[in-house]
Amino acid sequence: NTTAEDVDEYRNVQAAAQGGPAAAAGPWEEEARMPDFSVEGKHLALLVKGTFDNTTAEDVEKYVLKDFDGTWGGVQGIAKKLKVTADSGVASKDVELRRNTFGENKVEEEPQESLLSLMWGALQDPTLIFLTVAAFVSLAIGIFVEQRPFGWLEGVAILTAVVVVVTVGAVNDYQKEKQFRDLNAQKENIDVTVLRDGQTTTVSVLELVVGDIVLLSTGDVLPADGVVMGRNDLAINEKMLTGETVMKKKSPTYVIKNKVVASSPSLFAGTFVQEGEGRLLVLAVGPNTYQGSMAEKMKEADSGRSILQRKLDAMTDLITTVSMWVSIALVIILLIRMGLAFHGGKCCFEAWDHRVHWSEILGFIITGITIFVVAVPEGLPLAVTIALAFSVKKMLKDQNLVRHLSACETMGGATTICSDKTGTLTTSRMAVNALWTGGKTYEDARIKDARQLPVGTVQELCNACVVNTLFKTYLRTSSSNLPVYCGNDTECALLLLSDSLGHPYTGIRSTFKDDQTGRKVFSFSSDRKRMTTIVPQGKSSVAYTKGAAEIVSMLCSTYMKEDGGEGRIDDKVRAQLNQAIDHFSKQGLRTLCIARRDLPAKVDVDDADAVERDLTVVCLVGIEDPLREEVPGAIADCQRAGIVVRMVTGDNIETARAIALKCGIISPSDPLGAVLDGKTFRTAVADAEGNIDQSAFDKIWPTLRVLARSTPLDKFMLVSGIQASEAGPVRQTVAVTGDGTNDAPALKKADVGFAMGMQGTDVAKNASDVIIMDDNFVSIVAAVKWGRCVYDNICKFLQFQLTVNITACSLACVGAAVLTESPLNAIQMLWVRAQTLNPRLVAPQRHP
Repeated sequence: NTTAEDVDEYRNVQAAAQGGPAAAAGPWEEEARMPDFSVEGKHLALLVKGTFDNTTAEDVEKYVLKDFDGTWGGVQGIAKKLKVTADSGVASKDVELRRNTFGENKVEEEPQESLLSLMWGALQDPTLIFLTVAAFVSLAIGIFVEQRPFGWLEGVAILTAVVVVVTVGAVNDYQKEKQFRDLNAQKENIDVTVLRDGQTTTVSVLELVVGDIVLLSTGDVLPADGVVMGRNDLAINEKMLTGETVMKKKSPTYVIKNKVVASSPSLFAGTFVQEGEGRLLVLAVGPNTYQGSMAEKMKEADSGRSILQRKLDAMTDLITTVSMWVSIALVIILLIRMGLAFHGGKCCFEAWDHRVHWSEILGFIITGITIFVVAVPEGLPLAVTIALAFSVKKMLKDQNLVRHLSACETMGGATTICSDKTGTLTTSRMAVNALWTGGKTYEDARIKDARQLPVGTVQELCNACVVNTLFKTYLRTSSSNLPVYCGNDTECALLLLSDSLGHPYTGIRSTFKDDQTGRKVFSFSSDRKRMTTIVPQGKSSVAYTKGAAEIVSMLCSTYMKEDGGEGRIDDKVRAQLNQAIDHFSKQGLRTLCIARRDLPAKVDVDDADAVERDLTVVCLVGIEDPLREEVPGAIADCQRAGIVVRMVTGDNIETARAIALKCGIISPSDPLGAVLDGKTFRTAVADAEGNIDQSAFDKIWPTLRVLARSTPLDKFMLVSGIQASEAGPVRQTVAVTGDGTNDAPALKKADVGFAMGMQGTDVAKNASDVIIMDDNFVSIVAAVKWGRCVYDNICKFLQFQLTVNITACSLACVGAAVLTESPLNAIQMLWVRAQTLNPRLVAPQRHP
């Protein structure tokens, strides 16, 4: 009796036989009650693949709907087969069973090549093959032809040197590969928010199992294949899989309009959320995902050669060619000298002796081959790789996760750093420091005085703050009983404000649930600079809007008075609003306007412009993001090192100027052109089509230090223009920081892109070269120091190896050609070559 039904029946029979109630369930009975999935992982994978392969309306109706809606019963049917519900998600006790049944969410890598295999590969080098053959010939002559004591010694010594060279190269390659595998393991181990046991929690993407419900929002990369579950407004960019840039709308069911698929439920790993938020029901993980099945094609090409490596390769090729011809010429010269001496009777007793003369000719050939081997700087590319690999490992301790090796070299030559403000220069621990509502301003500790307002007024103020936030944003309590921000810090500050005013945000969210019918979200975008959420309230709906104060306030025609009523915004009230916004901004506060509107029944709730008009100002909030204590010193270090730090932010110009003054990016004596807003910048440097006027750009960027109210296009233009500029003595090398999805173009365009590891979206991380794991500007400065350290070590190694190689080869060539015998024999020159491959010579060290 192994099924739950059999267990119940067995217990009832036993109870009846004993004349008493059924006994408590034992451990073996509990095991029998574990979920019995009526589906296999391969069937779910085929379902996902079928939805990907059939995307036209005709194919969907012909091949997909019958299977998806009929056989599987749609999303609800799939969830039922997987034993999950929308409210509770996966039970924690079932996770291991699901992992064993459906597999893990990772694609197994090919096993690392063994050390012996690498040694065999290194031995395929033509020069080493030549030396090995020559060694065996030398052994044969010494033992069988010359038949002299220790005639085998030279051959064995050459073989020993070959073994040493092969071993050093193979060991270095093995260690480098192991380092990268360790780093990649950390790079792929990102966190996602899931619903388990009815609670939202954060788990590693590697711990996802089939049946998990993943909470998604703008910028997230999908961690597995599945279907959308419940209410959502997701728009997915599937360019990574399809090459199409058109956003795909998603819904729990297929929606076909005018013979076109308007929306579909399928979601695929590797794609990303362009806008909106929703829930993903995981159906396939790891190798069963569509992306996993083509993992080899989807792998990132990390094997590209950087600029420095290409230069070293070119130099190696040149030296190889020259040394080859020099070696050939040397052997020819030695043979000619031997022939002339033999003809003139000045050597070799004027008679041919096989044991003597063939041995001498073999010595000439070995000398030529050895000079060729010694001259070829095979260690240079290896030295660069070792130096970079060591640096990557050590940089990880400085909170820098390097995704591309070439970034190590490039960051050492950085001349400009375009940095975000929030989370990089500041702590990203937002707190509401000033509040304007009902015509009054409350600042610092006086904010709690707003609790004295009428209950209805405070309640509506808190509703407006909480309802219009992402459901992935929440607060939890740390071991020290302090609130820990999870999600967007600005929204966390609003949640904390609601709690401080006596209305816990959890209670408000339980009233306005994120999956309630009629709820709709217009996500924040850099173009609109605001976010709106529509929720049903009574028989009508209410729209809550928050965003940039100067923009949202202009969409308002009324304001909420102290008693909760509405008053018209006349010139006097408008002046008060503008004065409060200006006052907050001059203090370096991020100023938001929070507004609401009771929507008339005739309003089109799908039209954001129709919804976001005639709003009522509920409050203005000034949110402070304190500057990190260590940032001013780090910026001063950059300036002393010749690196210009520029701040690019979406905040208004007054807030940006205040923060820039605090951290030392600008000083009170800087010209007016040091701080510009995005609109002024675009007007000055670009034409109507957005093309950069380089001559106009070159007049602005040398003095520009702060770009406020900037868009992603402004950031991209700034990076592109600085890179293309010839105004300075050298080409500028630009490093850029970013954390949002819209920062991806600038991160890709930059010479080195830094993504924020804590606050950065997956899209930004994928577009970056280096991930700053603690989101701290000081870590960026450490990365630049390591880059310069790499350059310094490579230059020292070049100086060492080229000096040794040229000296040894010159002595061997001149000695062999003039004295008929090289001062350095083959064994000695090979030993010198082996020493230049010693990894200790290129291990980067921290310089003071």
